[in-house]
Amino acid sequence: MRELCFTVDVDRDVNECVPGRRDAVSKGSENARFTSTEKGTDLLLDLLDEIGIKATFFVEARTLMSIDTAIGDNEVAMHGFDHEDMTGEVSHVPLSDDDLDDIMRVSTAVIRDRTARSPKGFRAPYMRINDRVMDALARCGMLYDSSLYADIDKEFRPYDIGNGMKEIPVPVGIDDSGKKIFAYLWPMHEGKRSPDEYVRMSSMIEDGVFVIATHSWHIIESTTDGKFDNERVKKNLDNIKEIITSILDAGFRASRMIDVT
Repeated sequence: MRELCFTVDVDRDVNECVPGRRDAVSKGSENARFTSTEKGTDLLLDLLDEIGIKATFFVEARTLMSIDTAIGDNEVAMHGFDHEDMTGEVSHVPLSDDDLDDIMRVSTAVIRDRTARSPKGFRAPYMRINDRVMDALARCGMLYDSSLYADIDKEFRPYDIGNGMKEIPVPVGIDDSGKKIFAYLWPMHEGKRSPDEYVRMSSMIEDGVFVIATHSWHIIESTTDGKFDNERVKKNLDNIKEIITSILDAGFRASRMIDVT
């Protein structure tokens, strides 16, 4: 069986890690803003309703507290509280085991309060994770993680990582020019890749789970040139629709991540 998991990171606009700070800022600002991610999340929810599928939304707790958006029947998973660099690799702000436990506990409480559901999955901000973070996830009852990349293969399934959890990796392939292509849609939103490249990537899987990842703010805003105009926003949505519908037409079944663990 081939399954498609469309995933959305719902976090502060154009988030950026700043050395010496635990919380992320929005690029070009000393603080966080949430207008692009709110609009992008609403548009993606409408698109998913139009296509008729459910997805997984990895929500940063602070963002969930700052936007007026209902995720509906889609899965709500965790993406940290303040988009922390969980490993301290770039922020240079080390997090103790107690710090990690507090982030998981408070984030879970916010998600439960706002959605009436407890998250069972996690994706680390910046895709930075280590064994200590994995242990913290297990302590707070997570069933899966999706913070790792893995080379795509004919059989591409979630795998056990211990502590009762599974890893559902984001695929990495090789494009027609011999360069790596990641199943994050970041380059497509920036005009550097086309939808058919991701569709071709999915065709490499004969059995397993193809994960697509994007950021809600990236529908609305570039990482370098500010807000997209309305035509470009529509193009971003049309591109995502083309990817999803083409993969479904190829015989994949749309699933939430919790359904493939």
